[in-house]
Amino acid sequence: MKKILLFVLIIGLLTTTACSKETKQDEQGATETKTDNNNEKATESSSGEDKEDADAAEPAATEDDNNVDADEENADTNEKEYLTENHEFVASELTNLSEKQISDKWGKPTRSEEIKYRYSGTTEFVPAVVKYYQNEKFAVTFVEGKAARLVYSVIEEEILFTDDEKVRALELAGLPTDIEETTDTDTAFVYNELGDVYEVTMFSKGEFVDYLYIILDEAYK
Repeated sequence: MKKILLFVLIIGLLTTTACSKETKQDEQGATETKTDNNNEKATESSSGEDKEDADAAEPAATEDDNNVDADEENADTNEKEYLTENHEFVASELTNLSEKQISDKWGKPTRSEEIKYRYSGTTEFVPAVVKYYQNEKFAVTFVEGKAARLVYSVIEEEILFTDDEKVRALELAGLPTDIEETTDTDTAFVYNELGDVYEVTMFSKGEFVDYLYIILDEAYK
């Protein structure tokens, strides 16, 4: 009888101990969960504050900045405001282009001619080549690999070599038309420093404009 009573007491004691241990584990788990939740909220709050600080630190565009951008856009527009829908190309954009860049624009040359070129004011000759494009409508002189001069044939356009009509040739080459020639003869008109090129000479053939001879940059005069 005593053994049975002792056995019952031992079982009761073990059961009480196990329940107590599970209760402590549950309380510890709840505490850890609560701590994790608090840490997550603190992190989210910190991130939000950092984002607000970053947004506040980013400088806002000022009125002066906007004015500078507007001025640059206006300058770009005014620079080529003389262009019309009739222009075939813009002469100034050819300055110093490579042979490949010209070929990308006008196709492969139909023929080429090697020449010697002498810079103005010097006695030394350097290698140069003249390349012809589109059935010799364009002839570009490359000096040391850069586009220096251009001959643009417009005879097929049948532009009359008169004061009223000849400006159409300038228009086709993307050049200003409201400029007076600096030199004129019976067969040629010379224009200086127009449309961002150094010099343009317009030659006639009979009653029509024959071609434009364009020195793209002063270095190649």
